[in-house]
Amino acid sequence: MEKGFAIDRKTKREVVRMAECLLAPGEIDIEWNHIRDVLLGNRKTIVAFGSGTGESRAVKACEDALSGYRSVAGTSRRPKRLILRVVGPRSLLLSEVNDAREVIEGSLCPASEAVFGVAHDNRLRDELRVVILGA
Repeated sequence: MEKGFAIDRKTKREVVRMAECLLAPGEIDIEWNHIRDVLLGNRKTIVAFGSGTGESRAVKACEDALSGYRSVAGTSRRPKRLILRVVGPRSLLLSEVNDAREVIEGSLCPASEAVFGVAHDNRLRDELRVVILGA
């Protein structure tokens, strides 16, 4: 195994973005154990990001992230384990979080395990972001 490696700017930006979304303190935190289990499982791990604004921003953000997930994983592969983190401004409503959860759960296999987290970021204003970590 190599002791080190270099990554390009785009990869670095995406790693930082994922870490900020998954590990930032929030109202509903995601435990490191859940992240580790997805990352170190026997399946390929896929990270996808989504963003939505305006009416139905939670649904738009989840559909955006799921589109990215499917483009990497293929349309027929559903995750067995999934982590969803919803990040929005202070105006984020519980009903929006529930909408996001429903969209994501609708894309999972019946036996899938899903973990959800929620955080606020006032820099987003009207934007809602989601990150999906699936295996």
